[in-house]
Amino acid sequence: MSVPSPLARLMRKVGIENLWLYVIAELCRNDVYPYELAKAIERDFGFKPGKVLPYVVLSKLEAEGFVESYVHERRRYYRVTSKGKALLRDGVMYLRNLSDKLTEVSSLDRSANL
Repeated sequence: MSVPSPLARLMRKVGIENLWLYVIAELCRNDVYPYELAKAIERDFGFKPGKVLPYVVLSKLEAEGFVESYVHERRRYYRVTSKGKALLRDGVMYLRNLSDKLTEVSSLDRSANL
């Protein structure tokens, strides 16, 4: 099935271009190392974040205090901080409010499998 271009762009923008949402969500489940994290994102959210991008995102999130790392058995693991959980909560709330507004403005019926 072919995905229309506007929908494909939306999926990319909400997916890979906002990878921090998926990274923090997975870290809320349990501490992980980057390779394991990429596999979990593919499994749970249906897209491949690539091999390098999770490292880049984790590094930026750690620099800003949203995640922290530690070494265990020669692997660097990451865990979410309380600041990271608050960020994810705010991100999810933003997306939920946006969805509600789009539904309201367009007069789409929520019960129509939206």
